[in-house]
Amino acid sequence: MNLAPACVCDHHSSAADARHSERGMALIFALFFAIVALGITLSGTIFVKAHHDRTSVRFASNSQAVEFARSGLVEAIGWYRKQTSQPVTSFSPQFAPTATNPVYDTIEPDIGIVREFEISGSLWGRYEVWKSWSADPDLDRRAFRAQVQCEDISDQRGNLSPGSVWRIRSIGYVFRRNDQTARFDELPNRVVAKELTETEIRRLALQPPGQAAVCTRVASTCRVITRGRIYGGTNASGVYTKSGTGFVSITGTGATVTGGVGSIANYDDSMTAVFGVTLPELQGMADLSVVNANEFPSPLPETSVVVAETDLVFDAAKPLTGTGILVVNGDVTIQPGSYSSFSGLFYVNGNLLVREPCELQGAFVVTGTVTVQGSASDYATVTWDDGIVARLRQSLGTYRQATSTTRPFWGDQR
Repeated sequence: MNLAPACVCDHHSSAADARHSERGMALIFALFFAIVALGITLSGTIFVKAHHDRTSVRFASNSQAVEFARSGLVEAIGWYRKQTSQPVTSFSPQFAPTATNPVYDTIEPDIGIVREFEISGSLWGRYEVWKSWSADPDLDRRAFRAQVQCEDISDQRGNLSPGSVWRIRSIGYVFRRNDQTARFDELPNRVVAKELTETEIRRLALQPPGQAAVCTRVASTCRVITRGRIYGGTNASGVYTKSGTGFVSITGTGATVTGGVGSIANYDDSMTAVFGVTLPELQGMADLSVVNANEFPSPLPETSVVVAETDLVFDAAKPLTGTGILVVNGDVTIQPGSYSSFSGLFYVNGNLLVREPCELQGAFVVTGTVTVQGSASDYATVTWDDGIVARLRQSLGTYRQATSTTRPFWGDQR
Protein backbone atom coordinates (compact mmCIF):
# COMPACT_ATOMS: atom_id res chain seq x y z
CA MET A 1 0.00 0.00 0.00
CA ASN A 2 1.29 3.43 -0.92
CA LEU A 3 0.96 5.98 2.07
CA ALA A 4 3.10 8.78 0.69
CA PRO A 5 0.30 11.16 -0.36
CA ALA A 6 -1.27 11.07 3.15
CA CYS A 7 2.02 12.04 4.81
CA VAL A 8 2.46 14.97 2.44
CA CYS A 9 -1.03 16.22 3.23
CA ASP A 10 -0.45 16.05 6.98
CA HIS A 11 2.82 17.94 6.58
CA HIS A 12 1.19 20.80 4.67
CA SER A 13 -1.66 20.98 7.20
CA SER A 14 0.76 21.36 10.16
CA ALA A 15 2.70 24.12 8.38
CA ALA A 16 -0.49 26.05 7.62
CA ASP A 17 -1.64 25.79 11.22
CA ALA A 18 1.74 27.15 12.38
CA ARG A 19 1.51 30.10 10.04
CA HIS A 20 -2.00 30.89 11.23
CA SER A 21 -0.81 30.72 14.83
CA GLU A 22 2.08 33.08 14.12
CA ARG A 23 -0.24 35.58 12.44
CA GLY A 24 -2.57 35.42 15.44
CA MET A 25 0.26 36.12 17.87
CA ALA A 26 1.51 38.98 15.71
CA LEU A 27 -1.97 40.49 15.68
CA ILE A 28 -2.20 40.19 19.47
CA PHE A 29 1.21 41.86 19.93
CA ALA A 30 0.25 44.58 17.45
CA LEU A 31 -2.96 45.27 19.32
CA PHE A 32 -1.07 45.29 22.62
CA PHE A 33 1.52 47.78 21.40
CA ALA A 34 -1.22 49.92 19.80
CA ILE A 35 -3.06 50.05 23.12
CA VAL A 36 0.18 50.92 24.97
CA ALA A 37 1.06 53.63 22.44
CA LEU A 38 -2.47 55.05 22.61
CA GLY A 39 -2.32 55.03 26.40
CA ILE A 40 1.03 56.82 26.42
CA THR A 41 -0.30 59.39 23.96
CA LEU A 42 -3.49 59.97 25.95
CA SER A 43 -1.66 60.17 29.28
CA GLY A 44 0.87 62.60 27.77
CA THR A 45 -1.95 64.75 26.41
CA ILE A 46 -3.71 64.73 29.79
CA PHE A 47 -0.44 65.58 31.56
CA VAL A 48 0.30 68.47 29.20
CA LYS A 49 -3.24 69.82 29.58
CA ALA A 50 -3.06 69.52 33.38
CA HIS A 51 0.31 71.28 33.38
CA HIS A 52 -1.10 74.01 31.15
CA ASP A 53 -4.09 74.45 33.46
CA ARG A 54 -1.85 74.59 36.54
CA THR A 55 0.41 77.11 34.83
CA SER A 56 -2.57 79.25 33.83
CA VAL A 57 -3.97 79.19 37.37
CA ARG A 58 -0.54 79.96 38.85
CA PHE A 59 -0.11 82.86 36.41
CA ALA A 60 -3.59 84.15 37.28
CA SER A 61 -2.84 83.88 41.00
CA ASN A 62 0.75 85.08 41.17
CA SER A 63 0.63 87.70 38.47
CA GLN A 64 -2.74 88.92 37.25
CA ALA A 65 -4.59 88.85 40.58
CA VAL A 66 -1.69 90.56 42.38
CA GLU A 67 -1.45 93.24 39.72
CA PHE A 68 -5.18 93.93 39.92
CA ALA A 69 -4.88 94.22 43.71
CA ARG A 70 -2.00 96.69 43.31
CA SER A 71 -4.07 98.70 40.84
CA GLY A 72 -6.69 98.99 43.56
CA LEU A 73 -4.11 100.44 45.94
CA VAL A 74 -3.04 103.00 43.34
CA GLU A 75 -6.63 104.16 42.77
CA ALA A 76 -7.28 104.32 46.50
CA ILE A 77 -4.22 106.52 47.09
CA GLY A 78 -5.42 108.77 44.28
CA TRP A 79 -8.85 108.98 45.92
CA TYR A 80 -7.32 110.13 49.22
CA ARG A 81 -5.23 112.76 47.47
CA LYS A 82 -8.18 114.20 45.54
CA GLN A 83 -10.39 114.88 48.53
CA THR A 84 -10.87 118.59 49.16
CA SER A 85 -11.01 118.16 52.94
CA GLN A 86 -7.59 117.15 54.28
CA PRO A 87 -6.63 115.12 56.17
CA VAL A 88 -9.18 112.47 55.19
CA THR A 89 -10.93 111.00 58.23
CA SER A 90 -13.46 108.78 56.42
CA PHE A 91 -12.97 106.52 53.40
CA SER A 92 -16.27 106.80 51.54
CA PRO A 93 -16.13 106.48 47.72
CA GLN A 94 -19.33 107.61 45.98
CA PHE A 95 -21.37 106.58 42.95
CA ALA A 96 -23.68 109.41 41.91
CA PRO A 97 -24.15 109.39 38.12
CA THR A 98 -27.25 111.65 38.23
CA ALA A 99 -25.73 114.37 40.41
CA THR A 100 -25.07 117.85 39.02
CA ASN A 101 -21.40 116.92 39.08
CA PRO A 102 -21.50 113.14 38.49
CA VAL A 103 -19.25 111.01 40.69
CA TYR A 104 -17.97 107.61 39.55
CA ASP A 105 -15.60 106.61 42.35
CA THR A 106 -16.86 103.01 42.23
CA ILE A 107 -19.40 100.61 40.74
CA GLU A 108 -20.40 99.20 44.16
CA PRO A 109 -20.53 101.96 46.81
CA ASP A 110 -21.60 99.51 49.54
CA ILE A 111 -18.14 97.93 49.31
CA GLY A 112 -15.85 100.88 48.58
CA ILE A 113 -13.81 101.25 45.40
CA VAL A 114 -14.69 98.47 42.94
CA ARG A 115 -13.65 98.13 39.29
CA GLU A 116 -13.96 95.28 36.77
CA PHE A 117 -12.01 94.80 33.52
CA GLU A 118 -12.23 92.31 30.67
CA ILE A 119 -8.95 90.45 30.17
CA SER A 120 -9.83 88.16 27.26
CA GLY A 121 -13.08 86.53 26.26
CA SER A 122 -14.84 85.30 29.41
CA LEU A 123 -11.78 85.99 31.60
CA TRP A 124 -12.19 89.14 33.72
CA GLY A 125 -10.31 90.99 36.45
CA ARG A 126 -11.65 92.88 39.44
CA TYR A 127 -10.36 94.79 42.47
CA GLU A 128 -12.03 95.84 45.69
CA VAL A 129 -10.90 98.38 48.30
CA TRP A 130 -13.32 98.05 51.22
CA LYS A 131 -14.63 100.89 53.35
CA SER A 132 -15.60 100.62 57.00
CA TRP A 133 -19.34 100.13 57.60
CA SER A 134 -20.19 98.75 61.03
CA ALA A 135 -23.92 98.84 60.23
CA ASP A 136 -23.67 96.62 57.15
CA PRO A 137 -26.94 94.59 57.25
CA ASP A 138 -25.29 91.60 55.56
CA LEU A 139 -23.67 89.81 58.51
CA ASP A 140 -21.39 87.59 56.40
CA ARG A 141 -20.22 90.59 54.41
CA ARG A 142 -19.70 92.56 57.62
CA ALA A 143 -17.41 89.83 58.99
CA PHE A 144 -15.42 89.77 55.76
CA ARG A 145 -15.26 93.58 55.72
CA ALA A 146 -13.61 93.57 59.16
CA GLN A 147 -10.66 91.64 57.68
CA VAL A 148 -9.98 93.84 54.67
CA GLN A 149 -11.36 97.35 55.26
CA CYS A 150 -9.24 100.51 55.11
CA GLU A 151 -8.36 101.79 58.58
CA ASP A 152 -7.18 105.06 60.07
CA ILE A 153 -4.18 103.94 62.17
CA SER A 154 -2.91 107.37 63.18
CA ASP A 155 -3.15 106.53 66.89
CA GLN A 156 -1.14 103.34 66.39
CA ARG A 157 1.64 105.34 64.73
CA GLY A 158 2.23 107.81 67.54
CA ASN A 159 -0.96 109.59 68.54
CA LEU A 160 -1.02 111.62 65.34
CA SER A 161 -4.06 113.66 64.37
CA PRO A 162 -6.92 111.63 62.81
CA GLY A 163 -6.41 110.87 59.15
CA SER A 164 -2.62 111.24 59.21
CA VAL A 165 -1.90 107.56 58.52
CA TRP A 166 -4.11 105.01 56.75
CA ARG A 167 -3.66 101.30 56.15
CA ILE A 168 -5.31 100.38 52.87
CA ARG A 169 -5.94 96.90 51.53
CA SER A 170 -7.00 95.82 48.08
CA ILE A 171 -8.27 92.45 46.83
CA GLY A 172 -7.55 91.44 43.25
CA TYR A 173 -9.64 88.79 41.48
CA VAL A 174 -9.39 86.89 38.21
CA PHE A 175 -12.71 85.22 37.32
CA ARG A 176 -14.63 83.55 34.53
CA ARG A 177 -17.77 85.46 33.55
CA ASN A 178 -20.13 82.89 32.04
CA ASP A 179 -23.32 84.74 33.00
CA GLN A 180 -23.54 88.52 32.73
CA THR A 181 -26.55 88.64 35.08
CA ALA A 182 -24.87 86.83 38.01
CA ARG A 183 -22.32 88.21 40.46
CA PHE A 184 -18.70 87.57 39.61
CA ASP A 185 -18.40 84.94 42.39
CA GLU A 186 -21.75 83.19 41.82
CA LEU A 187 -22.24 80.12 39.59
CA PRO A 188 -21.97 79.72 36.69
CA ASN A 189 -19.29 82.42 37.09
CA ARG A 190 -16.12 81.17 38.77
CA VAL A 191 -13.27 82.88 40.63
CA VAL A 192 -9.96 81.61 39.26
CA ALA A 193 -7.59 83.48 41.59
CA LYS A 194 -7.72 85.98 44.44
CA GLU A 195 -4.95 87.97 46.18
CA LEU A 196 -4.77 90.59 48.94
CA THR A 197 -2.25 93.44 49.00
CA GLU A 198 -1.64 96.07 51.68
CA THR A 199 0.27 99.30 52.23
CA GLU A 200 0.29 102.37 54.48
CA ILE A 201 -0.08 105.96 53.34
CA ARG A 202 0.86 109.10 55.28
CA ARG A 203 0.55 112.82 55.00
CA LEU A 204 3.66 114.94 55.33
CA ALA A 205 2.92 117.56 57.99
CA LEU A 206 5.27 120.30 56.63
CA GLN A 207 5.10 122.33 59.85
CA PRO A 208 8.28 124.34 60.62
CA PRO A 209 8.69 125.35 64.30
CA GLY A 210 7.56 128.86 63.42
CA GLN A 211 6.52 131.00 60.48
CA ALA A 212 9.87 132.42 59.46
CA ALA A 213 12.47 132.42 56.73
CA VAL A 214 14.96 130.64 59.00
CA CYS A 215 14.14 128.50 62.04
CA THR A 216 17.18 127.67 64.12
CA ARG A 217 17.27 126.21 67.60
CA VAL A 218 19.90 128.49 69.21
CA ALA A 219 19.73 132.21 68.40
CA SER A 220 23.35 132.90 69.33
CA THR A 221 24.63 130.46 66.68
CA CYS A 222 22.82 132.27 63.87
CA ARG A 223 25.05 134.84 62.10
CA VAL A 224 24.19 137.24 59.30
CA ILE A 225 27.38 138.83 57.94
CA THR A 226 28.28 141.50 55.33
CA ARG A 227 25.56 141.57 52.66
CA GLY A 228 23.93 138.52 54.10
CA ARG A 229 20.17 138.99 54.05
CA ILE A 230 17.29 137.14 55.73
CA TYR A 231 13.88 138.47 54.75
CA GLY A 232 10.75 137.66 56.73
CA GLY A 233 7.32 138.96 55.77
CA THR A 234 4.33 140.87 57.04
CA ASN A 235 3.21 137.88 59.07
CA ALA A 236 6.50 136.03 59.29
CA SER A 237 9.72 136.52 61.24
CA GLY A 238 13.10 136.64 59.62
CA VAL A 239 14.50 134.23 62.21
CA TYR A 240 12.65 132.01 64.70
CA THR A 241 14.40 130.37 67.66
CA LYS A 242 13.99 128.77 71.07
CA SER A 243 13.46 131.29 73.87
CA GLY A 244 16.43 132.15 76.08
CA THR A 245 19.13 131.06 73.61
CA GLY A 246 20.81 134.45 73.11
CA PHE A 247 20.72 136.86 70.20
CA VAL A 248 21.15 136.61 66.45
CA SER A 249 24.43 138.18 65.30
CA ILE A 250 23.98 140.78 62.52
CA THR A 251 27.29 142.36 61.56
CA GLY A 252 28.97 144.04 58.60
CA THR A 253 27.89 146.32 55.78
CA GLY A 254 24.51 145.43 54.32
CA ALA A 255 23.75 142.62 56.78
CA THR A 256 19.95 142.54 57.10
CA VAL A 257 17.19 140.66 58.93
CA THR A 258 13.61 141.82 58.31
CA GLY A 259 10.52 140.62 60.15
CA GLY A 260 12.40 140.49 63.43
CA VAL A 261 13.40 137.51 65.53
CA GLY A 262 10.60 135.40 66.98
CA SER A 263 10.95 132.79 69.71
CA ILE A 264 9.00 130.23 71.69
CA ALA A 265 9.80 128.18 74.78
CA ASN A 266 8.61 124.82 73.45
CA TYR A 267 10.48 125.12 70.16
CA ASP A 268 10.54 121.73 68.40
CA ASP A 269 12.53 121.20 65.22
CA SER A 270 12.58 117.40 65.32
CA MET A 271 11.86 115.62 62.08
CA THR A 272 8.67 114.11 63.46
CA ALA A 273 7.44 117.57 64.48
CA VAL A 274 8.22 119.15 61.10
CA PHE A 275 7.22 116.26 58.80
CA GLY A 276 5.14 113.98 60.99
CA VAL A 277 7.44 111.03 60.25
CA THR A 278 10.86 109.73 61.28
CA LEU A 279 13.89 109.91 59.01
CA PRO A 280 13.63 106.24 57.89
CA GLU A 281 9.94 106.73 57.17
CA LEU A 282 10.65 109.90 55.21
CA GLN A 283 13.33 108.08 53.22
CA GLY A 284 10.74 105.49 52.28
CA MET A 285 8.31 108.19 51.14
CA ALA A 286 10.88 110.30 49.26
CA ASP A 287 11.07 110.56 45.48
CA LEU A 288 14.84 110.29 45.82
CA SER A 289 17.07 109.21 48.72
CA VAL A 290 20.87 109.41 48.46
CA VAL A 291 23.69 108.42 50.80
CA ASN A 292 26.57 109.57 48.60
CA ALA A 293 27.12 113.27 47.85
CA ASN A 294 28.21 112.39 44.30
CA GLU A 295 24.73 110.99 43.64
CA PHE A 296 22.96 114.21 44.61
CA PRO A 297 21.24 115.72 41.54
CA SER A 298 21.66 119.25 40.26
CA PRO A 299 19.05 120.48 39.55
CA LEU A 300 16.67 118.64 41.85
CA PRO A 301 13.80 116.72 40.23
CA GLU A 302 10.94 119.18 39.79
CA THR A 303 8.65 119.46 42.83
CA SER A 304 10.02 116.41 44.60
CA VAL A 305 10.97 115.14 48.04
CA VAL A 306 14.71 114.49 48.26
CA VAL A 307 16.52 113.08 51.30
CA ALA A 308 20.33 113.10 51.61
CA GLU A 309 22.05 111.06 54.31
CA THR A 310 25.39 112.85 53.89
CA ASP A 311 27.15 116.23 54.07
CA LEU A 312 26.62 118.33 50.95
CA VAL A 313 28.79 121.01 49.33
CA PHE A 314 27.44 123.15 46.48
CA ASP A 315 29.70 125.12 44.15
CA ALA A 316 29.77 126.58 40.64
CA ALA A 317 30.10 123.11 39.11
CA LYS A 318 27.23 121.75 41.17
CA PRO A 319 24.88 124.48 42.45
CA LEU A 320 21.77 123.94 44.54
CA THR A 321 18.86 124.52 42.16
CA GLY A 322 15.27 123.36 41.91
CA THR A 323 11.98 123.36 43.78
CA GLY A 324 10.69 120.93 46.38
CA ILE A 325 11.40 119.52 49.82
CA LEU A 326 15.05 118.90 50.63
CA VAL A 327 16.10 117.10 53.81
CA VAL A 328 19.78 116.74 54.64
CA ASN A 329 20.99 114.66 57.55
CA GLY A 330 24.38 116.38 57.71
CA ASP A 331 26.07 119.74 57.13
CA VAL A 332 25.35 121.90 54.06
CA THR A 333 27.84 124.35 52.57
CA ILE A 334 26.96 126.67 49.68
CA GLN A 335 30.29 128.02 48.52
CA PRO A 336 30.98 131.48 47.02
CA GLY A 337 30.28 131.68 43.30
CA SER A 338 27.78 128.82 43.14
CA TYR A 339 24.84 130.96 41.94
CA SER A 340 22.52 128.60 43.78
CA SER A 341 18.77 129.18 43.51
CA PHE A 342 16.39 126.98 45.48
CA SER A 343 12.69 127.30 46.34
CA GLY A 344 10.94 125.13 48.88
CA LEU A 345 11.22 123.65 52.35
CA PHE A 346 14.85 123.01 53.33
CA TYR A 347 15.58 120.98 56.47
CA VAL A 348 19.20 120.63 57.62
CA ASN A 349 19.97 118.33 60.52
CA GLY A 350 23.37 119.93 60.97
CA ASN A 351 25.05 123.24 60.13
CA LEU A 352 24.22 125.54 57.21
CA LEU A 353 26.62 127.97 55.50
CA VAL A 354 25.22 130.16 52.72
CA ARG A 355 27.63 132.27 50.63
CA GLU A 356 27.09 134.69 47.78
CA PRO A 357 25.70 134.93 45.16
CA CYS A 358 22.74 132.84 46.27
CA GLU A 359 18.92 133.13 46.35
CA LEU A 360 16.98 130.77 48.61
CA GLN A 361 13.19 131.11 48.96
CA GLY A 362 10.64 129.32 51.13
CA ALA A 363 11.20 128.05 54.68
CA PHE A 364 14.48 126.80 56.17
CA VAL A 365 14.85 124.72 59.32
CA VAL A 366 18.37 124.19 60.69
CA THR A 367 19.16 122.24 63.86
CA GLY A 368 22.79 123.48 64.06
CA THR A 369 24.55 126.74 63.28
CA VAL A 370 23.45 129.14 60.55
CA THR A 371 25.72 131.53 58.65
CA VAL A 372 24.43 133.72 55.82
CA GLN A 373 27.31 135.74 54.41
CA GLY A 374 27.72 137.91 51.34
CA SER A 375 30.74 139.84 50.08
CA ALA A 376 31.62 143.41 49.18
CA SER A 377 30.19 142.86 45.69
CA ASP A 378 27.30 140.42 46.05
CA TYR A 379 24.54 139.10 48.32
CA ALA A 380 23.53 135.83 49.93
CA THR A 381 19.76 135.97 50.47
CA VAL A 382 17.23 133.78 52.26
CA THR A 383 13.59 134.85 51.83
CA TRP A 384 10.40 133.59 53.44
CA ASP A 385 7.80 132.69 50.80
CA ASP A 386 4.40 131.61 52.09
CA GLY A 387 3.14 130.87 48.58
CA ILE A 388 5.85 128.30 47.93
CA VAL A 389 5.24 126.57 51.25
CA ALA A 390 1.47 126.49 50.61
CA ARG A 391 1.96 124.95 47.16
CA LEU A 392 4.28 122.32 48.60
CA ARG A 393 1.70 121.42 51.23
CA GLN A 394 -0.83 120.97 48.46
CA SER A 395 1.36 119.06 46.00
CA LEU A 396 3.77 117.13 48.24
CA GLY A 397 2.10 117.22 51.65
CA THR A 398 -0.72 114.97 50.41
CA TYR A 399 -0.84 111.24 51.07
CA ARG A 400 2.21 109.30 49.98
CA GLN A 401 2.95 105.60 50.20
CA ALA A 402 4.93 105.11 53.42
CA THR A 403 5.58 101.35 53.27
CA SER A 404 6.20 98.83 50.53
CA THR A 405 3.28 96.84 49.15
CA THR A 406 2.92 93.52 50.95
CA ARG A 407 0.71 90.44 50.64
CA PRO A 408 -0.45 89.77 54.22
CA PHE A 409 -1.88 86.52 55.47
CA TRP A 410 -5.62 86.68 55.87
CA GLY A 411 -8.34 84.29 56.95
CA ASP A 412 -10.47 84.54 53.81
CA GLN A 413 -14.05 83.68 54.72
CA ARG A 414 -15.74 84.94 51.59
